[in-house]
Amino acid sequence: MYINPKSLRDPLRREYLKASRKFGANIGIRILGSSEGYLRAVIEIEASAELIRALKSLGIDISKKPIPARFSARVLAEIAEKNLEEIPIGIGERGNIVRVDVSKPIATNCDEAALLLLEDHTLWVDFVGNQIPLEAGFVEIDGFPIPRSETKLYNLASVIARISKRSEDQVIGAIKAHIARIISDEEVSISPIPEVDELFRWRVLVDEGAIPRKTYIDLTGLPMTLQRLALKIAAAMWTHMLIVALPSPWNWVAKLLKRKHVVLLTRNPQRLDVPTIITENTIIKRIPLGDKIVNIESRYEPLWNLAKLLLKTY
Repeated sequence: MYINPKSLRDPLRREYLKASRKFGANIGIRILGSSEGYLRAVIEIEASAELIRALKSLGIDISKKPIPARFSARVLAEIAEKNLEEIPIGIGERGNIVRVDVSKPIATNCDEAALLLLEDHTLWVDFVGNQIPLEAGFVEIDGFPIPRSETKLYNLASVIARISKRSEDQVIGAIKAHIARIISDEEVSISPIPEVDELFRWRVLVDEGAIPRKTYIDLTGLPMTLQRLALKIAAAMWTHMLIVALPSPWNWVAKLLKRKHVVLLTRNPQRLDVPTIITENTIIKRIPLGDKIVNIESRYEPLWNLAKLLLKTY
């Protein structure tokens, strides 16, 4: 089955088509070529009979034969965009609700945006200093507590082992020896691992304990090697929302944290290679289309500004 391109001239119908994915539609774009700045393409769809009827009732024509047409890269990218976990963040120029997908990494220069994207479980790692979001219910801790769970301890050891080129068992032994020295205040006979000692010395790792639901850790001033290792530890130990405040747009962080539920807070977020960029009044989405990346920039009014206006009104 194929979409008649003429029925997609209305942007609202394109939104209907994208929304059909949530009801099981599979939409594909087959690019046939390009000329004069446009792409020649066919839009395919697989969906249940009920969903096809619903799309037709909304003005989207369906054909059994392909209907090639010329499209702008932006229109095709908008149709190709797949969002899995959307969160509303503002109002667009057409009065539409603007959403961002937290299943893809996000970069922003707005504290308000980061706070809006918080989840019930959020770890805020700060490389800048003086950004403690205590007003949002965060608890500050000194470093990452050694997990009590053997599985999580093994995951932690695996990260350190890859850096130190030791076995997981050696790293676990060094961690447990460190804890034993603290408890007994005695030397424990075990081969030292410098990387493990450095993590404890710089308080990236601390004694056993649990990480609160909303946690803030200030890692300002760490050497570069420990910065990388600390973020790898955070990604290994924390599977929920991870917010990282950076003094400048470090692209190595974007490369290291290619996972869902990541927000990078920094000046000039446009310099980071991430799928979604949020500024005070603009959202930039970088959408894969064929072998290219299409940038879609749109202006919006942030929800936090609207909330401030409502508070002033009342």
